[in-house]
Amino acid sequence: MSIIFGIILIVIGMYILYVLSGKQLEKTKKTKLQILVRHAKVMRIVAFILFLIAGSFFIAAYGSSIGFVSWWLFATPFVFGLILYINDLKPKAETKNKRPRSQKI
Repeated sequence: MSIIFGIILIVIGMYILYVLSGKQLEKTKKTKLQILVRHAKVMRIVAFILFLIAGSFFIAAYGSSIGFVSWWLFATPFVFGLILYINDLKPKAETKNKRPRSQKI
């Protein structure tokens, strides 16, 4: 059960940091999460405290060295999934006047 809480805390902490990132700051100001922007430093500290609590859950479940490694193993796919889910991934627009990169003579 502590592993599930650890995973949930990691996801919440990553989402807080994502919402307060430089690229998403303007979008966040226009949503109902404005309070996060007003208290950005406090929320970043809260996110890192959530990471520490999640790490302590994993350390309690697995031991000190394995708990730290398991934190990274659980955090990495969630961060990648969060980035793919939230970012607007659009293909770049092609230009009409393309010059060849190398011209053969």
